[in-house]
Amino acid sequence: MLLSALLVVLAASPPSPPVRTETRPMMGTHVTVTLVGSTPSKAREGFDAAFSAFSRVNEVMNEWRPDSALSAVNRQAGDGTFVTVPEDLCAALRRGVLGAEQTGGLFDPTWAALRGMWRFGTDLSPALPDPEELKKRCARISFRDVEFAPAPGCGVRLTREGMQLGLGGLAKGWAVDRAVEKLRALGFKHFFVQAGGDFYAAGKKAGRPWKVGIRDPRGEPGSVFAVLEVSDAAFSTSGDYENFFLLDGQRYHHIIDPRTCYPATASRSATILAPSAVDAEVLTKSVFILGGREGLALAEKHGAAAVVVTADGQVLASPSLDKKLKRTGTPLQPPR
Repeated sequence: MLLSALLVVLAASPPSPPVRTETRPMMGTHVTVTLVGSTPSKAREGFDAAFSAFSRVNEVMNEWRPDSALSAVNRQAGDGTFVTVPEDLCAALRRGVLGAEQTGGLFDPTWAALRGMWRFGTDLSPALPDPEELKKRCARISFRDVEFAPAPGCGVRLTREGMQLGLGGLAKGWAVDRAVEKLRALGFKHFFVQAGGDFYAAGKKAGRPWKVGIRDPRGEPGSVFAVLEVSDAAFSTSGDYENFFLLDGQRYHHIIDPRTCYPATASRSATILAPSAVDAEVLTKSVFILGGREGLALAEKHGAAAVVVTADGQVLASPSLDKKLKRTGTPLQPPR
């Protein structure tokens, strides 16, 4: 089921150029590609090219696939061996480490050392992880212990036993960016690509920028509290409503602060507008964790803009978005 934090608001009346959309289940979510103003044969070429980018990323960057190159790196954590990986995975890992450096470790691709500690799902009874085991695993999170072998080629190793890489949302953002590159190379100017909460809008639809809505973190899946027009930019949203459980009146969710290894508490949601989907993905979780005006400042420092819904329901926006963000008139729902 696609419960995207970012909702595409389509025009009520059909535009004059043809609009063609295709959705496929990929990478644990639904990937949607929409193309404006193309012939059926050209659209088929575009769809195939865009979805091939996701297939490639899923092949090499999916830590859940035992045959992926990323899994090979994880299996040899701590044994001193550099694992040779494809160039695209190497580039994605370098970008992940750079993102960790840019955010002071709020984004960290070695978060996966915690895999299995926090469990979210409707078929599971709410339970906290064992605190001693959590502390032990938390000590294994360190982007500084990801090492790259000297050129030529690319070798990667994790220097300590028990470390694990998990690209997760960054991999989805990487795939979105590669799909955008492929579509532009084919001559497409007006399109959008969406993978869960990662989204890139290019050009226009029906002569106007694409409209996106930001979901009310305490509302129903289709409820939005603000709308923004977007063109040639990426969006990403992280929210505490996507995967969570309630225990003794407290919400525990999947956005983990790597400094404490417990769910972050400063925000309900954070939405980032950035030049690329990877930039947006790196920043959205970091801004969520930091929260408030510090979170906005972090986004702006790295050439992005943000909308943050704080833990108490305040809506904060970067100055560059103040006049562009259109409130729908629907107030945010109170905490539940």
